[in-house]
Amino acid sequence: MNQTLFNGAHISDLIDRDKREIDQRVYNDPDIHRMEKESIFAKSWVVLGHESEIPKAGDFVTRHLGEDPVIIVRSRNGDVDCILNACAHRGATVCRTEAGNNPVFRCIYHGWVYNLDGSFRGAPYQKELFPDNCDTSELNLRTARVEVFSGIIFACWDEKAPSLEEFLGDFGWYLNAIFGRADYEVLGPPHRFTQRANWKTAAEQFAGDAYHASQLHRSLAELVPLNPNDPAHWSLMDPKVGTDEGHTAVCFSLTERIRRAAKRDPEGLTPIEKLTLMPPPGMTSDQVADMENRFNAEELDLLSRNPPSQCVIFPNAAVWSNTAPMPDGKTFGSFLSLRCYVPKGPDQFEFIMWTFVAKGSSEEFREEVRQLTSFGQGAAGFVESDDADVWPG
Repeated sequence: MNQTLFNGAHISDLIDRDKREIDQRVYNDPDIHRMEKESIFAKSWVVLGHESEIPKAGDFVTRHLGEDPVIIVRSRNGDVDCILNACAHRGATVCRTEAGNNPVFRCIYHGWVYNLDGSFRGAPYQKELFPDNCDTSELNLRTARVEVFSGIIFACWDEKAPSLEEFLGDFGWYLNAIFGRADYEVLGPPHRFTQRANWKTAAEQFAGDAYHASQLHRSLAELVPLNPNDPAHWSLMDPKVGTDEGHTAVCFSLTERIRRAAKRDPEGLTPIEKLTLMPPPGMTSDQVADMENRFNAEELDLLSRNPPSQCVIFPNAAVWSNTAPMPDGKTFGSFLSLRCYVPKGPDQFEFIMWTFVAKGSSEEFREEVRQLTSFGQGAAGFVESDDADVWPG
């Protein structure tokens, strides 16, 4: 890949490793954005959704793999497929709705029809207009590699890229430590809004910038028992993990949160007792006991002390697993969300966020999680609206 920018500068000129500084052009230069599309989004495993969004054959959602429009669909054999949402004929959009269930996909431009796996099925006047020697296999929609990890759907265009397991590396344990605690499912369709900023701004912040929370979100101290002057209360002192593959995790202190929110001293309690006292996000107390069947004693101990809570899945996805005040300002709840920062050019991205609950949860608990998530996150949430005001383009 050519790493020279339009003005003759080399991309390495924008990074000062000694001062640990980068040039602002890293966020808004069109040439760098082009390089990112070619070297990151065309070659990496990218999060596109959750398998509970498409439980039945023919269920689909439309997303973007980088800036390429794709259809994520449950095939007739139960597999999850990712197909390019652009007709092989003239490039028109094949599927024009965000979600639904189809037996086939039909392009409205000239009526070409595709099977759920993207293979060409037929076209109007095919016998009359197509040459006798036409190889219709060449008319299939392009498909990406798909793998599912802990229910999360990943896709990759590059046939030569490492497997998803290799791509996640050691971070796979942290991701499973969150999404493997229960059988989770999405709570309705995702929140979506467009933000005037570069996608890396949001991803970088979520990679471990707890520093900003103590200032930008300082009003949280009015709702949560936080000392605005104590960095430990803002997770600045909590363990942070980074991998060679670019994934990160901040492991919040559950011990400190139990003391502050549940007003109990967790010392002397077993891991299950701690987790029952403050259940993992998306779960209720009566669902905690099953975790003993999912994790060994050492893992349970870690999850009851410093569970992975704020993570980035390279390049543009993040996980937030946290406790927060309910809208009444008195009681506490928990939320588990997965979000993607989907690039729409160098100075704009689409924010997509899914909320999760454990399968079998009561409607009352689901409604509680809905309220809590909307209260703090998404387009109307006070946390996200703070961030949206200051993220630079």
